[in-house]
Amino acid sequence: MTQEDNLQSEPSHGPEHLESIKIAHLTMLQGVITRMGANSFTLKALAATFGSAAIAALASSSEPSVFYAVAALIPIFMFWLMDAQYLRIERAYRKLYDKVRTGEQVEPYSLDATAFMSHFGVALRIAISWSVAIFYLAILISLAVVASIIFCGA
Repeated sequence: MTQEDNLQSEPSHGPEHLESIKIAHLTMLQGVITRMGANSFTLKALAATFGSAAIAALASSSEPSVFYAVAALIPIFMFWLMDAQYLRIERAYRKLYDKVRTGEQVEPYSLDATAFMSHFGVALRIAISWSVAIFYLAILISLAVVASIIFCGA
């Protein structure tokens, strides 16, 4: 006998109670999905700010060094990979959300989305997808253009 059957057999746990559990579960999952999206947005904002600051420091320095540009690459790549990981986690929680929404067998109030993480591969694969890569490539291209203007006299 499943947990749902046990709940349905009790008079105080009828279909209305099961529906309220489902709604509460979906609300919890939506909160996690929203946080993942907000974290991703924050990382993009930080990367844009950091990239702009690196470009400004490189362009305004009286003695520009190629190390400014190289030093800016490390955190930008870190933000890029972290953003891809947050998107990967968000997608896994969306998959869990869909399972709960459609009434498939999921333990009530479970926030364990690890079973769905393998569906989306590793973060590196997501990092090179167009939805993530375009933003970070724009920052890197801007940095490269400014660096080439400064160092190559273009």
